[in-house]
Amino acid sequence: MNTDGSGETNLSNMPSFEQYPTWSPDGRAIVFTSDRDGNEEIYIVNVDGSDVIRLTNDPGFDSFPRWSPDGQKITFQSDRDGNDEVYVVNVDGSGATNLTSNPADDSLPAWSPDGKEILFQSARDGNSEIYVMNADGSGVRNLSNNPAYDYTREWSPDGSKFAFVSDREGNNEIYVMNTDGSEVINLSVNPKADWSPTWSPDGKQIGFVSNRDENSEIYVLNADGSGFTNLTNLPTNELYPVWSADGRMIAFVSEGEGEKSTGGKKYDIYLMSANSSGMTNLTQNPEHDWAPDWSQRAKCRQASSEVDPLN
Repeated sequence: MNTDGSGETNLSNMPSFEQYPTWSPDGRAIVFTSDRDGNEEIYIVNVDGSDVIRLTNDPGFDSFPRWSPDGQKITFQSDRDGNDEVYVVNVDGSGATNLTSNPADDSLPAWSPDGKEILFQSARDGNSEIYVMNADGSGVRNLSNNPAYDYTREWSPDGSKFAFVSDREGNNEIYVMNTDGSEVINLSVNPKADWSPTWSPDGKQIGFVSNRDENSEIYVLNADGSGFTNLTNLPTNELYPVWSADGRMIAFVSEGEGEKSTGGKKYDIYLMSANSSGMTNLTQNPEHDWAPDWSQRAKCRQASSEVDPLN
């Protein structure tokens, strides 16, 4: 859909469950997960809904696809070898390769901005840690290396740092670390939970979700930990902040208006400026809409389903 909520288009239009949609770097296609053929597989579709391509074909569950920065490959998570591993496949479906090959669960791959490395989450050392490897699976290194639970990692735009969530000080906090594992800094420092860090495109700020005001709200802080600001200030739960490519707007999910057709709170996609002004409900649908994403052309994408985003 467009940033004013117009032009909303159903790209998958199937009775199956579609999720985890992500724009291609050139804004021409979307990769997503679907169970339309009996189990979760990875698909690509053009932004007009044409030319649906099935990339994976395996009885295991394939999920969390992410494009490489050059648009030529896609990483994903699969349990086809008995446990969750990180795989890569070419955009034509060829060359599917297990990059991690470890008996522990490896999950949630994220490409570095230059496409040379991949961050991922692994329990191979007995607890959840943040690891990095070369794009071919070599050079695996444990970056977080802490007995606490470390997860939800995101590269900074210049690739020099990454943000992540850890409970190493007793509750979930937002941390940043250099990509060599040095200079770990707790940015949020609050007794309430903070999660879902997302960098502004210029790398100067980090958006995140916190329940420090009792309900889940969208906050922003400077990359050095200063300048905390509650952007939403609503009595409802707000989730999934995502910056536009130019850094001027933030899309997010809110349970702010009405109920689902089947009863209970519903979630819509909202848009606001990065200074919190101009808050607008873009979807206004009787069912759940969540997991917004942006194309480089500044159109916002949504994913819809009956799954409750808080569960």
